[in-house]
Amino acid sequence: MEPAPVFMPAPVVIEDRSKPVVIRPPEVNGAHDYAVIGYLLVFLFSIPWFIIVLTIGAFGLLASPYLPFPVILPPVLPAWLAGIPLIGALLLILTFPGVGLPASWFVYLGFGVLGLLVAIIFLGIVYFGTVRNISKGRYEKARGTSLFFAVLFTIPVFLVLVGPSSFYPTVLLLLPAFFYYMTYGRLGEVIAKYGPVAVLGEAVPGVGMAGPPGPPPVPMPGPMGMPMPPMGGPMGGPAMGGLPMGGPMPPMPTGMPSPPATAPKTPLCPTCGRDLYYAANHRRWYCQTCDQPGR
Repeated sequence: MEPAPVFMPAPVVIEDRSKPVVIRPPEVNGAHDYAVIGYLLVFLFSIPWFIIVLTIGAFGLLASPYLPFPVILPPVLPAWLAGIPLIGALLLILTFPGVGLPASWFVYLGFGVLGLLVAIIFLGIVYFGTVRNISKGRYEKARGTSLFFAVLFTIPVFLVLVGPSSFYPTVLLLLPAFFYYMTYGRLGEVIAKYGPVAVLGEAVPGVGMAGPPGPPPVPMPGPMGMPMPPMGGPMGGPAMGGLPMGGPMPPMPTGMPSPPATAPKTPLCPTCGRDLYYAANHRRWYCQTCDQPGR
């Protein structure tokens, strides 16, 4: 009888999808949430400024001499617009003759465009300095920026000593300042544990079930209560008729088919079902989608 052919194992194929990733530890999520809430409060408090600059810019655009029927400056504010608290008062000051802006369409339009750019740049600095730096793992820079904005939003509260009527508009700035103070404190804990900058790890999904270094394998008990050697070790000692300790493994018979070598299986995320990546610096598996909600 002709012996069975030798089964050749399939080659191990490893996908070349390695790329540096920033691992977000669980402790960073709290600081990221505080920074997001602080940024949202700053954005909400900047809405009145957007209304003012867009209104002034619209008056200047309508008063342009290139239009067939230009608006006369200074404009007459509608009653509903002048009656808005804080916004209406500032608009009346800016459009009052001899007190506010000069009666020039170009000045009105320029004030609107410049004010809009200043607001966008300021919001961009707040976002990239706090939320974006935390998402990218730049904890030291995000901590310093959070402290800066926390102090910046606390300073206007002292205007109450000069004008008691400014208590309510300025005390609201303590809300984003509070969250930036919390961000500053939480990032201090993160830096003490993980360092000022997150480590970029090479995330390779096809490199098998890598894991944190652990204790050596414990020998499994045999049928008679005797310990079995660990996997890959010698099959037996001299007393059991095997090879001495440290001896070479006996070759497998030619006629017996060798077990097929399977490609390393990548674990999948239980939430989104995508490939998980193992980060050796944090010793845990990591999902690029679920572990970075603010990316």
